[in-house]
Amino acid sequence: MYDFICIEREYGSGGHSIAEKLAKRLNFDLNDHSVVVETCKRMGLSYDMVSQMDEQNPIKPIFKSKEMDGHLSLEDQIYNTEVAVIQEAAEKGKGIFVGRSAGEILKDKNCLKVFICADKGFRYDRTLNVENIDPDKAESVMQKFDKRREKFFTTHSGAKWGSSDYFDLVLNSGHLGIDTCVDILENLAKK
Repeated sequence: MYDFICIEREYGSGGHSIAEKLAKRLNFDLNDHSVVVETCKRMGLSYDMVSQMDEQNPIKPIFKSKEMDGHLSLEDQIYNTEVAVIQEAAEKGKGIFVGRSAGEILKDKNCLKVFICADKGFRYDRTLNVENIDPDKAESVMQKFDKRREKFFTTHSGAKWGSSDYFDLVLNSGHLGIDTCVDILENLAKK
């Protein structure tokens, strides 16, 4: 049985919904938005500020190091805090982690690394109907978040986002359906 399931996902693919249902079935802790909330508490920042910088790489000036004048960028401080939150959550017991390169953070643990993808039409429909994004903005929102998540993941893992070379399992929620993805992951988690 896996102690941890780490899910990376395309925007609108239902990754959070899959994680939420799976956590209930397995009685695992769900670590997604709670990571952001705890990061806010620890850093004394608003949820809006942290969520805007969550899973985002800092823009690095060409002629300065990562630690500009001895200070980490706010994005790096947020990431380091999220790493600590994820590691501490893993120490408490079994859990499901969504995004934030958790599979890389927990790579030395008994962890199933999963990537959830879906066809564009499925993702577009969920973006409109689940995320309540305006139809005129839906496609650009999907692209923006996918690009941001891909860059963040690649930076922190050194792997290609969605690659079967890194992930133990890639599931297409558009073809399989949300509930079938949950069934598959539940069966794998229990083996």
